[in-house]
Amino acid sequence: MRIGIIGLPLSGKTTLFEALTGASPADHKGGREGPDIKVVKVMDPRVTRLAEMYQPKKVTYAEMEYLDFAGIVKDGQQGEMDGSFLKSIGKIDAFVHVVRVFPDSVFPHPLGKVDPLRDMERFHTDLILSDLAIIEKRLERLRKDLKRGLPVKEEIALLERCGDALEGEIFLNQVDLDEAARQRLKGFDFLTMRPMIVALNVHEDQLGTDEMDQIMAKMEETYPFLKDSLFVVAGKIEMEIAQLNEEDAADFLEDLGIAESAMNRLIHLCYRKLGRISFFTVGKDEVKAWTIPRGLPAAKAAGVIHSDFERGFIKAEVISFDDLVRLGGIPEARQRGLLRLEGKDYPVRDGDVITFRFNV
Repeated sequence: MRIGIIGLPLSGKTTLFEALTGASPADHKGGREGPDIKVVKVMDPRVTRLAEMYQPKKVTYAEMEYLDFAGIVKDGQQGEMDGSFLKSIGKIDAFVHVVRVFPDSVFPHPLGKVDPLRDMERFHTDLILSDLAIIEKRLERLRKDLKRGLPVKEEIALLERCGDALEGEIFLNQVDLDEAARQRLKGFDFLTMRPMIVALNVHEDQLGTDEMDQIMAKMEETYPFLKDSLFVVAGKIEMEIAQLNEEDAADFLEDLGIAESAMNRLIHLCYRKLGRISFFTVGKDEVKAWTIPRGLPAAKAAGVIHSDFERGFIKAEVISFDDLVRLGGIPEARQRGLLRLEGKDYPVRDGDVITFRFNV
């Protein structure tokens, strides 16, 4: 999964990037001609437990790729969502929009004062205008094709519907579309089709305050479709925690009353928003986590490992992680009748441990 971190200058984007990835200021590119990119392991405790059971030669966790983009506003007035910027963010799976809530007299807000709702509206407007421009350009061409008698009425109707939604300030990922329509729109790379997580970047003293409760309530009222996508984070302190060893970091988080690190919370949120799950393969050679879309059929999941597995798919031997750990191994699970044989259409579930049978 590729997650783009975007926001205004001085919103704490790069600080959050460092908190999520453990990067240091020295790791960042000079010149900022493209995003800083860092891949992090998804430290799923289920993989760790399976590794303890199997003692494999290799342990492979799932990975997430974070991209830290330069600020989208240069001087506080002129947007930077030009063609090159839009092209650079076109291949990400989801946005994390960092919105500044923390006060700081040393680094004044580029728009004069801290106003999270204004910053949200500005960014949303930029995304909507970008998608509307794509639709208008495409419709102009399609209407010419219609006059020439080409069969483009369905695409015109679909794009006009999308345009109406955007003009009503509704993101395209909130429009009720069937799978065929979604596939037709896929090639346009619409920005508002992507899931968006909003990271409200606060000072540690703002955590758990009435002020934050009020800001969250106002955000949810103004943008109800983001209700399950708001993510409160004290970026600066989380960045400092990310530089500590595991034991010291846990103590620091406990002292602050933070149940889970920003990195783990965001990973879980991204998995939910993108509809991703993990299944596992185990053995003496390797224990590995595989990230797939929720409900992917077993044969397609096998193809994620290798195309031969999908092409020659016979059956999938499946057991849940919980049952495997409780019983202590595959032989015990087989004896107890908890190792299932599933066909190619079986929808893989989160936490499945699978051995694929295939023949090519």
